[in-house]
Amino acid sequence: MRYSKLVPALAGAGAALAMLTASTPANAAAPSSALSSAPSSAPSREAGTLSVHRKSATCTSPRGNKINVSWGDGNVSTTVYFNNHCNQKRWIELKFVKENHDFFWKCVGVNGRTSGKKKVGYSNPDKVVITKERTHC
Repeated sequence: MRYSKLVPALAGAGAALAMLTASTPANAAAPSSALSSAPSSAPSREAGTLSVHRKSATCTSPRGNKINVSWGDGNVSTTVYFNNHCNQKRWIELKFVKENHDFFWKCVGVNGRTSGKKKVGYSNPDKVVITKERTHC
């Protein structure tokens, strides 16, 4: 589209917006969704968006480094992404709770100085723990 055709179209849209805002009383409260076209920073599960969770733990060596872990709220499975800056192996332990309130753990061993991902065949972990030694599996 040429610039000369675009400018009148934008001017018309601005005039329509000005008429819309002018017809709204100043003391009337407009819904917040009507005022903002930017998406909310907090994801909503009802709207179909899924949350991403992050966790990290410090390394024994080298000092100041961490293992970083992230995962999402899947509806069939959970993929755990990891980046281990430590020299030693670490364990990522995921606790899943069944509908009958029983629970079970799935563990992923992560070698030192590695990064990658691991898909677990269950969704929505209730708890994620990063340990130096395998404790729940």
